[in-house]
Amino acid sequence: MSKTTRFPFALATAVEDREVSASTANAIDAHLMEIASVKNHAAGDYEGGTVLAVVTFPKDAKSSLACDGEPWQDVRFRMSYDKLTDLGSKKIQDMLTPKTQARFRRRLGLDLLPPGVEYVVDFTPPSEGPELADLTAALWLPRMVKLWFLAGQYQPDRILENGVGVLSRPLADKAVGPILALGHDDVCKGLGCLSGYSEWQTKEGIPGIVEDNPADPSHIPSWRKVEDYCPIRHRVAIIRVLRAINGESLLLNSAVRLWTVAQVAISLEVPQVVVDPVTQWLVAPPNTKFIEICPERAFQLAYALKIPSVLVAAFKILVNELAIDYASSYPVTRRPQLTWAQRRRDDYGDYPSDPVEYASRAFAERMGETLKMLQSNDVFARLPARIPEWDKLQTYRAIIGTIAPGTPLRSAYEDLTAALLFVFDGWIDRALDLDSFNYNGLRNRRDALLEAQRHHYIPADKCKPLLNLYWALNPTQKLLTPFFWDRLEWLPTRAEFSATLHLGKSLQQRADTFNTELSAALRAATTAVNAAATDIALAVAACEATNQEHVISLLAIFDLGSFYHALRRALHLLCGKHLPSMTARGEEAGSNGIPMFLSDHLLLTLDEKELNYLPIWADGLDDGSGGVFQEVIPPAEMGPSEPGPGYHTGYTVGTGTVTETETDGGAGTVTGYGGGVSTVAPSDLGVGDLRGGHRGGGDRIAEWVSATGTSTTGGRSLHVQQSGASAATASSFTEGRSGATPSESFTAGGMEEEGMYADARYAQPAAHQAQGQAIERYVDEAEEEAGEGTAAAGEMEWQSDEEMEFELGDDDGSSTLDGFEEVDMEEAP
Repeated sequence: MSKTTRFPFALATAVEDREVSASTANAIDAHLMEIASVKNHAAGDYEGGTVLAVVTFPKDAKSSLACDGEPWQDVRFRMSYDKLTDLGSKKIQDMLTPKTQARFRRRLGLDLLPPGVEYVVDFTPPSEGPELADLTAALWLPRMVKLWFLAGQYQPDRILENGVGVLSRPLADKAVGPILALGHDDVCKGLGCLSGYSEWQTKEGIPGIVEDNPADPSHIPSWRKVEDYCPIRHRVAIIRVLRAINGESLLLNSAVRLWTVAQVAISLEVPQVVVDPVTQWLVAPPNTKFIEICPERAFQLAYALKIPSVLVAAFKILVNELAIDYASSYPVTRRPQLTWAQRRRDDYGDYPSDPVEYASRAFAERMGETLKMLQSNDVFARLPARIPEWDKLQTYRAIIGTIAPGTPLRSAYEDLTAALLFVFDGWIDRALDLDSFNYNGLRNRRDALLEAQRHHYIPADKCKPLLNLYWALNPTQKLLTPFFWDRLEWLPTRAEFSATLHLGKSLQQRADTFNTELSAALRAATTAVNAAATDIALAVAACEATNQEHVISLLAIFDLGSFYHALRRALHLLCGKHLPSMTARGEEAGSNGIPMFLSDHLLLTLDEKELNYLPIWADGLDDGSGGVFQEVIPPAEMGPSEPGPGYHTGYTVGTGTVTETETDGGAGTVTGYGGGVSTVAPSDLGVGDLRGGHRGGGDRIAEWVSATGTSTTGGRSLHVQQSGASAATASSFTEGRSGATPSESFTAGGMEEEGMYADARYAQPAAHQAQGQAIERYVDEAEEEAGEGTAAAGEMEWQSDEEMEFELGDDDGSSTLDGFEEVDMEEAP
């Protein structure tokens, strides 16, 4: 490389001498240029800005040097008022209020503002108080964030580039580039970042992205051991965020800087400013390994910054790991410190409704049900694709079941079906036994690949073989790993399948015996030589008469080969549902296009139910429902029950046409409906026994009416409330009633409809509906004044004014109904 390069002279020489690569030299140069740009802001910058931003460093900051060897100084520069206010940050808006402005100017000694400056904002963090405590907690560096520089120095095993069943995984076996990982803290504890070029490149002897082993020499230089919280780093991150608001580029060359900048943007309520650079850092391969090694912190960042692709990827990892814990044979009261594969867990924050918790339990439950299905006797009918030969056997079952036990045909049928289930159960058992999976020597390569992946984040002295950890899992937990589904796809050949033995006979022999006996029975059925043949003949005739899909006389032969191929297709679909192909899993199925390099031991195929626990802004999950935790509001079809939020939400039973009436002791009893079964869900209020119509509901109503001693032949009858029929027709239920059924929609047209509306409003009022009772009293008074208050024959008597006042209590004059009577009385017909 020519020495005319823009690199510093020492860097250019090092590149020519091949001490460092061009990419490493570029990373070092970009690091130094960015620091110089951040430090050299002056008050004259951004002349068009009317806001003066101020960041003050601690007084003892002289001992805190940057990588250029100079201390950090206070920074003041101008910003655009419009850009600040357009961000929608309430925190920044509060800083621009007159009261806060006066405080800033007083604290900074700015009695007179510089020309062109209208506002001054002090972004310096507080020196004490609860706000500082909250900021310190948010900016406290997670363990993996402090260690992530090792991702730029650790050289992974070459086997990661070509995993089992994967043609290529580009960059999987490469260290993370220095431009992403090998920057360091803003407080430089030495000049190693400039003089020690080896610290910006991969190194020999790095055991992984792990902490020091006390028994071994340290692989972490002292100047790389950053503080958990640093006030200098905090302030420099604020400057970087403010520069980004002004349109300057934001360089994130380390996990430390990424975490600090993101938390500062969140605290200032301007996360949108850093979303793009943070996303680029997280999804740039092979730096995506950060999501796999520390999914908790990736999830936390993605949730706060609303990065859907990263959120879904981290969520799938967390859910799969926790679901295995919940599927344990022993109760799990809290998350274990280590996952089943020995990844050390971190914290991902607190959420009112923890999506990981809910989705993990749902995932574990789904796999538990899947295992029950696979081990059930009707598994062939419940697979995702039909198996016509099994459907044929099920049709045979309805016929052969009529034959006496012990007959040759029935015995042959039972032996065949039992043999098929026996063979399938054997496949499930072998799939659960990972040790039996060694087709074409793939086991050794698969084991080597998995161990190479886990060596990224598990110290060698603590890493147990994954196969040993898998043996400790119960069957449901094994279904929550990809190994079971990988193994299930490796089915025997057609010849091996047919030769499988069951109680000393092969499957082919069982099928041949059944076909022989069935053919003989069908031939004998035409002459009815014996009782069994007669049963077969009658059953065949029944099948033909009912036009069943599989008619025995036309489908006499069970084809074992067709059964095998259909079963193979069904299992392929089932395995594909739970486990995409290895190529897809390596390149794009990790989640939303993010490649996964270290997660071949995880099952990342969550279904829609589990993914719906994520917020609705996650990719492809906004179905318009407003969120998974939103309660469904029942339809308020019958209008308000009173002024305010009280509503009738519908009927207990639907309207039907009365077809028969019986009268017993003056009580009208409905015994049947012509309108069919109600489509309304059963009531959960304990009133199901009051239903009229089908299943003896009319008898129960009659019993209830007799017990109350109240006639229901007129007025506000029980039938009106249950069926929606009008009060005017409630007393004249007769068989074969003609005329249209009253509509269940209420309008203001006609006295009959108004009566129905009133009946619906006053039906079974709740105890808290005092206003509704008051309205009822008013309507009764209005009817009495209009001469319509006389009860019909057999109608129950209404309460007197004194009784109503006794129930409602004293009126204090605060009723919202004052004056209501006069308005409605004038409009009454």
